[in-house]
Amino acid sequence: MMDAPAFRIAMRHVPTSVTVVTSLKDGEPRGITVNAFASVSLTPPSLLICINREARSYLFISTSRVFCVNVLAGNQRRLAEHFSGKVRERQFTDIPYRTDVTGAPVLEGTVAHFDCEVAHEYHFGSHSILIGHVLSSGTRSGPPLGYFNGAFHDLGMLTSP
Repeated sequence: MMDAPAFRIAMRHVPTSVTVVTSLKDGEPRGITVNAFASVSLTPPSLLICINREARSYLFISTSRVFCVNVLAGNQRRLAEHFSGKVRERQFTDIPYRTDVTGAPVLEGTVAHFDCEVAHEYHFGSHSILIGHVLSSGTRSGPPLGYFNGAFHDLGMLTSP
């Protein structure tokens, strides 16, 4: 069986997009940087995210049953770092956002967002795989932020059609 350190090293060589998944509980917004995100189906529009069940953000999503996937722009590395666990309380102080259908925060300046309600949840190991039914989405032009080999990268060589 593969050991965790070897698996982690191999996974660092898989480029991914960088997202901040947001939710809210009792009116308080919360966010977490996530790179485990993928589309599931066009009919109905749905996607999946994977969240560690020990993360505070997981409790917000599991309670409210809503979340928004914010796909970060190439110049939003600071947001990725901010929501990666470095700020524990009052995460949204000085962070501009608006809301969409579910009320979960939509971060300003992202290249895309997907506002979702939880359709299904599956537990595996330390994480939950959450399938979200997409209620609304939005996009804007610009390069996305990527993650590869343990570092963030502005994928500016990509252009939107």
